[in-house]
Amino acid sequence: MKPVSALGALLLLSCAPGAVPDSAPAPLLPVEALLDCAREADATLLSAHRGGAGPGIPDNSLAALRQSAALGAAFAEIDLRRTADGEIVLMHDDTLDRTTTGRGRLDRYALAELRDLRLRDPRGRETGETVPTLAEAFAVANETGLLLQLDPKTVSPLAAARAASDAGMGGQVVVITNSEADAAAVLAVDPDIAVSYAIRSERHLLNTELDLSRVVSWMGRGVPEARIEAALTGMGVETAAHDFSAEAEGRADYALFDRLHVEVLAVDDVAAAVRAVGGAGDHCPTGPAD
Repeated sequence: MKPVSALGALLLLSCAPGAVPDSAPAPLLPVEALLDCAREADATLLSAHRGGAGPGIPDNSLAALRQSAALGAAFAEIDLRRTADGEIVLMHDDTLDRTTTGRGRLDRYALAELRDLRLRDPRGRETGETVPTLAEAFAVANETGLLLQLDPKTVSPLAAARAASDAGMGGQVVVITNSEADAAAVLAVDPDIAVSYAIRSERHLLNTELDLSRVVSWMGRGVPEARIEAALTGMGVETAAHDFSAEAEGRADYALFDRLHVEVLAVDDVAAAVRAVGGAGDHCPTGPAD
């Protein structure tokens, strides 16, 4: 991404006012270009938590990804786990009980066995969706222009980054990391990949050796402290956050995050968030980057 100061930096996801589209938008810009655009437009981009579940739409499903793209999310956060035969699939829980028609630990099933199961929606109703692979999620991302935030569960951040790079998806992913060492390792894999990593103070910002032009500063749960948010914004560092508890209780104030200059907002209710702050295409041009 283009540097905005000597400490230049980057971040990730939310939207802007406008009607919810009836179909998937044209492809969005690659990660770096889109985040540059969000910074320059002072915009908040949306990230669909667990792909963006809803009635009849299971989390971490291909249907969820397509719906999130159609609604106007810039990103979808997806959870990665390995099967018994080493394949990378999308699943939040370590067991199959809540989200599928199966039971037991996911890592005891081979991919072929998982294909016989069906995913359940948030109300526990069986759907026609099956457990998708990361490769299939990449295909939907290419189809819709959706960018992906990869949350490694039983897959290492480095393995997730290599899978994205090998698939030619470096420019369409942000890999979640929990340590500076993991973040540095991911950034070394592919010059187009970005990482999400918690840099929540000016002191940390000044002392890190990471290439901040490809780092998303994760601010954590709830509303970020305005002073810290302003300090990071003033230094050209984009930030990301979520407030899932407020959403669950029906008191989410999506516009507040926009006013605080949070560039990336992860949400459970993509449609409601789009109504409040708009979709990615409302702020940034669509189509392939130059």
